[in-house]
Amino acid sequence: MPKYKPIQDYAIIGNRRSAALVAKDGTIDWAPAPFLDSPSVFAAILDYTKGGFWAVQPTEEFTSEQEYMPETNILVTRFTTKQGVLELADCLPIRNHFGNGNGSLGSFHIENGIKQPPSEEEEVLEIQRRITCIKGKCRVKVFFQPRFNYAKGKTTLSVVPGGVAAENGNKKGILVSKANYTIEKVDAHIEEQDRAVAYLDMKEGEKHYLTFLYNTTEVPDKTDAYYEHDIQETKQFWQEWVHRCDLETCLIEYPYHEAVMRSSLVLKILFLEPPGSIAAAATTSLPEEIGSGRNWDYRFSWIRDSAFTLQALFWLGYIKEADEYVRWLIHECGSVEDGPETLQIMYGLRGQKNLVEETLEHLDGYMGSKPVRIGNGAYIQRQWDIYGGILNMMWRLHRMRNNYALSPQLWVTMRALTNHVVNIWREPDKGLWEVRGGKRHFTHSKLMCWVALDRALKLVEAYGYDAETELWKKERDEIRKQIMEQGWSEKRQSFVQSFGSESFDAAALLMPVFGFIKGDDPKMLSTIKAIESELSLAPGLYRRYTNSPDDGMPGSEGAFLLCSFWMVDALTFAGEKEKAQELFEKLLSYRNHLGLYSEEIDPKTKEFLGNFPQAYTHIGLINSAFYLSFDQETLQKVIS
Repeated sequence: MPKYKPIQDYAIIGNRRSAALVAKDGTIDWAPAPFLDSPSVFAAILDYTKGGFWAVQPTEEFTSEQEYMPETNILVTRFTTKQGVLELADCLPIRNHFGNGNGSLGSFHIENGIKQPPSEEEEVLEIQRRITCIKGKCRVKVFFQPRFNYAKGKTTLSVVPGGVAAENGNKKGILVSKANYTIEKVDAHIEEQDRAVAYLDMKEGEKHYLTFLYNTTEVPDKTDAYYEHDIQETKQFWQEWVHRCDLETCLIEYPYHEAVMRSSLVLKILFLEPPGSIAAAATTSLPEEIGSGRNWDYRFSWIRDSAFTLQALFWLGYIKEADEYVRWLIHECGSVEDGPETLQIMYGLRGQKNLVEETLEHLDGYMGSKPVRIGNGAYIQRQWDIYGGILNMMWRLHRMRNNYALSPQLWVTMRALTNHVVNIWREPDKGLWEVRGGKRHFTHSKLMCWVALDRALKLVEAYGYDAETELWKKERDEIRKQIMEQGWSEKRQSFVQSFGSESFDAAALLMPVFGFIKGDDPKMLSTIKAIESELSLAPGLYRRYTNSPDDGMPGSEGAFLLCSFWMVDALTFAGEKEKAQELFEKLLSYRNHLGLYSEEIDPKTKEFLGNFPQAYTHIGLINSAFYLSFDQETLQKVIS
């Protein structure tokens, strides 16, 4: 087996509790258990010798191709050999016991009125793999090497009736084969106590089911029909969700349907349900540049990322997710009750506040790119853009759903956040990109403070609630004045990254999207031109900002794909729709074979870089697709 596969060779499967990455060769190289932010069971993507993996593939030479079952997150890998064709279907099952399309994920409990998943000790993660011989015959090799807890300690295996059990301290799991064709009967054996190998000889029409269960070593008494029903029920759930719309009128007819649908399915995997939190990505420590050290854990819920995610899903009519997220953010995190200044920029998916960053020294990292990090030290940063994200999200909820009612209790929270913006917007912060250098007066942070005040005033007008209206108007106008004077560089003829600087930042492309400035304003047109020139790494590919040592990190990074979609949006708002569409279609060509994106891309080789799949990039695709579908008049209405 190759040591490390290209990141773009992976697919994702998930069940809104956790996820796994499956390579083109049928190997699961990443799977945290039982939740997305839990320690890994398989992590070969971060260390091919120590991390652990689970491979299912023909023993003889093969070619392979992958696709998702239509409108689902069930993956099908098809192997072709000289003797036959083998099909592998992979999924994390979602059981829909209630027939309502919601999909049951097992037990949950209630805390402060919010549904919460079971504890890590109670939740059982399940990965199902169905092997089918489509044509001819095939000898199949199953290579099972779990390494619990990020491969810390020793995971030992033992063959038991019906499967292979694995244990590492208090962590345990089992690979189960169907009762009438057990692992024992297919020549399974243990290698060096932590690797199990089994062989299956299959003929055309035969099927075999393998299931990995985390948090148990008991072999369930289930038949083939049970596992097949799981697959069909999971298929039904995803297809029903794709066609669900929570609005009276949905934007169902949109361009680039397949690309938008796949992106929405990726985003749904990144939700933890319950309670409704949203992960930024499914992985940790995939490098932004090979060997640079810019490796981060993205399996957390950033307020900013979540607000962007919900904006994308609003276009598709998925309002339930926004309702769940708002409840989780306000009640579970308990921020406002303690004072708006305690609101963190990010939380654990189950509301954890302490996200201390730790380095796993024993893992080599993807392609030798150390360090491998878990946790994220940015959680203690102050970033003023989060308030604009929240208030804009609440305004969008109101605009997208006519019967949405902002309750008096929730308004108390929104009012407190808005008054906090009044108190802090003049102070420097760490900014959108979470620089690990010093604080600055980031132009984007000021922009989002303007958004917070602007949207709060719109909500007051819509609902008639009490508020410090005159103060908010005064401060909103002052922020605008400051941005236009200090966030603009006459020398550069562009909006710049921070007040008084000469550095460029792709985030300036968002100004017309938030209604701060007209897209065809001369200053905006000049900014677009400057960013196209100064931040371009390759045609249509941009870095986030001017490389500078004061971002606190060594090395560089690849092209940040979200910034390319922001350029599409800026061009669209500028009235250059033909140019925007040309760039958008170029970006579609950078997707992998399944329509997935990572965070970044190498501008020379076009290899994926950064965590994968990345919510930000798929958010950008959805938003750009919708903006491109509107004429200029409608475009201004939808952002007002």
